[in-house]
Amino acid sequence: MTSDKNTHFLEDIEFRVIYSGRRTLGISVLPDSTVIVRVPWLTSMKTINRIVRQKSGWIIKHRDIYRGKVQSGLSLQYVSGENHLFRGNKCVLKIEISFKPYVRFNDGTIMLGLENTENVRAVKMLLYRGYKDEAMRVFPEIFTRILNKFESQEFKPKGLIIRTMKRRWGSCSNKGIITLSTELIKLPDIFIEYVILHELCHLKHHNHGAGYYNLLTELFPEWKSIRKEMRKYIS
Repeated sequence: MTSDKNTHFLEDIEFRVIYSGRRTLGISVLPDSTVIVRVPWLTSMKTINRIVRQKSGWIIKHRDIYRGKVQSGLSLQYVSGENHLFRGNKCVLKIEISFKPYVRFNDGTIMLGLENTENVRAVKMLLYRGYKDEAMRVFPEIFTRILNKFESQEFKPKGLIIRTMKRRWGSCSNKGIITLSTELIKLPDIFIEYVILHELCHLKHHNHGAGYYNLLTELFPEWKSIRKEMRKYIS
């Protein structure tokens, strides 16, 4: 965390709290993408975090607009020659006619085969099915490796769910179930490892207090730089 005691983090949202004599809580997103939360004196962080969480969709949308990194699904054409990310690499999409649909991730290429190569929606759906299949294969392997690496911490997640999440990279439920977004398969493995550890630490600390960040720093000292890099991507 930054040394500014008024700067806080909630999931992937960094925001600055300003206390004043106002009567209501207000949230602003500045043109430089800074998120400001103005609150009355003595407002608890529990209340502030609750409101930020409730408004997280609005905050992320406007923050990313200012960052200039919002990528509409329509910006990708899903045609041969288009670049798509896979495990941190830009891969060239190659599409060919095939009566049996398939997706193959090779070095530097993503091969798609389907009957109607001109159907952009079908191409997109097939590609994302491939992403999900790869996520279902890769994530449990990394998850198990991390649990074994930090066996001394005795993390005991109740389960692992992998599904599409457009607003979050991962989450940890009150019951101890870890959920990972299939979108992570597009990023380098180190980012996947970070999100997994981020969520595993919530098994011991169900908030983003000092104890949580102390544990995360102990297990993943470079988490600040990794999180900063992740902000270049929109899930």
